[in-house]
Amino acid sequence: MAGQLQFFSQEWCDAARTEINDNKEVYKGFKDPDTFTNKMVFRTIDGPATTLQWDQGELASFTAGATDGDDVWLIIEGTRETWQTAAAGTVAGGKLLMLGKIKFVKGPMSAAIENANALNNFLLSWGQIDTDWNV
Repeated sequence: MAGQLQFFSQEWCDAARTEINDNKEVYKGFKDPDTFTNKMVFRTIDGPATTLQWDQGELASFTAGATDGDDVWLIIEGTRETWQTAAAGTVAGGKLLMLGKIKFVKGPMSAAIENANALNNFLLSWGQIDTDWNV
């Protein structure tokens, strides 16, 4: 289908960054958005990954590919189907986490609990992008 962006491609990440920053519920969902300045990796199991850099509750960069290193605060993993389910709003991201469908590979689980509303709205923002999920 014309116009679709491949999930986790750089073009998709650029569109997602705009949607996420435009969704004020993401910012409001952080426990303390003014101090939420972290580097994170979201990845699919046996598939593509992305790196995010947050600066005071705003998504400063969202790039295709994963970085590794001590400065990565969280690594979050799920299947392509899990990400698609969360983006569609079929099941909230926080519930998928509690069901074990989304996994924290690195980082404190408390981050998910404290920032659950941000996570849910962050993932719902992905649903605003015309996405080719077949990666």
